[in-house]
Amino acid sequence: MENSKAEEKVSGSSNEFLEKAFDKLEALRSIRRDIHKHPELGMQEKRTAALIAEQLRNLGIEVQTEVAGTGVVGLLRGHGRGKTVALRADIDALPMRDLKSCTYASENPGVAHSCGHDAHTTIQLGAAMLLAERRDALAGNVKFIFQPSEDTLPGGALPMIEAGVLKKPGVDAIFSLHLYPNFEQGTAVVKSGAASTSSISFTLTIRGTGGHVGMPHKVLNPILLAALVMTNAQSLMPKNLAPGEPLIFEFASIHGGTVGNIVPPEVVLKGSLRVSSPELLERLTGRFETLIRGVVEPAGGSCHLEVQKGYPTILNDPQLVSLFEKAATKVVGSERVIEYDKIMTGGDDAAYFQQRVPGVYWWLGIANAAGGFDQPLHSPHFDFDEEVLAVGAAVQAQAVMDFLEAE
Repeated sequence: MENSKAEEKVSGSSNEFLEKAFDKLEALRSIRRDIHKHPELGMQEKRTAALIAEQLRNLGIEVQTEVAGTGVVGLLRGHGRGKTVALRADIDALPMRDLKSCTYASENPGVAHSCGHDAHTTIQLGAAMLLAERRDALAGNVKFIFQPSEDTLPGGALPMIEAGVLKKPGVDAIFSLHLYPNFEQGTAVVKSGAASTSSISFTLTIRGTGGHVGMPHKVLNPILLAALVMTNAQSLMPKNLAPGEPLIFEFASIHGGTVGNIVPPEVVLKGSLRVSSPELLERLTGRFETLIRGVVEPAGGSCHLEVQKGYPTILNDPQLVSLFEKAATKVVGSERVIEYDKIMTGGDDAAYFQQRVPGVYWWLGIANAAGGFDQPLHSPHFDFDEEVLAVGAAVQAQAVMDFLEAE
């Protein structure tokens, strides 16, 4: 599709950043496909980091590499002593196969960009291109934070913060985005206040007494105890919430036993718990452990619950959300800016940045069933129409410019 037609499809009004972004679409597409073809897991993103650093240097942006491992930070200095705003993108891939049939499918076995981080990285580089061309008009500075290891706990955000990426110069606000296939392509979706869940991952070991299946009176079957825990938890955990409170509570893995005539001594279950706030998460985690013990111990079994904390709730600053909505409207039009009223059930360690400075984490819609782009995040067939690279870059650049110019 010609750029002018693509822009018209996105926005009814002309926007300078959007026009220039579509002029750069082929370059952005090439960058994205390069990253997509060579995905790297968290804290292993050396090739990706080198690509990012080269692109930033070519734009005359100050570059710092090997930040908290494989992170990259670029600094674009504007004129005067204005504010400093940051853009943040995650750069890691997932440990899974890429099953797409395309020229840019992953060449690294068992590693794939199936969560859109290749797009996030490219969009941020696109925003850097747009803003570097306007450096003389920037009433402040822009930091470009390229963060490793978002998809692998404990994440790369905290190490980067500890390395000082929000200082020298101090960051006054931060904008992050994520592709989202639940919203129409080209939409900008944002929620004020709590925008994501707080979560834990858990490993539950239930121990009984192993033995021969032909002697059930001499064994305590941990598989049966596990089944009781699962059914009781699924029915009772929601009772601890007020109606309407979001709850994701799933068992995702169960392992125990080897053959059909041996009762195993233990069963290991893994899963996830996600709710709307850290306080509620802590309370429900305690209730879950109480429920487990109430099933297992009276039967004569034992159990051990191991909890790994996930990422906290992302909190979007209401004033920044208002500024962002106006900026996005300039790019995609008011009908494509969606003020969402529900908490997203995914997590992201962008939350740690927004605990330190005011921020906006928004979603860029990519749903396009007619174009064949209808796969969910983390699907081995996940892909998107690359026109969104230009849209995302333009929205991020506009948000930066508007923030720096705001009183």
